Amino acid sequence: MTAAKILILTAIAIVAIKFVASLFGKGNIPLLNQLVTVILGLFITFELFQLGQLLLSKFSSPI
Repeated sequence: MTAAKILILTAIAIVAIKFVASLFGKGNIPLLNQLVTVILGLFITFELFQLGQLLLSKFSSPI
């Protein structure tokens, strides 16, 4: 298993732990909140980067 897969699985596990903690009323853990915020921020940044690449390739191709 590559390092990227391990990081992705770890991130999914952290978000799942936050979700389960919230279900049991213990979702206000500052460290867990910060980790989930960073993970979701990275995900959104990655998706926006991919969208930007798609738009650049779509509109910069010669006619």
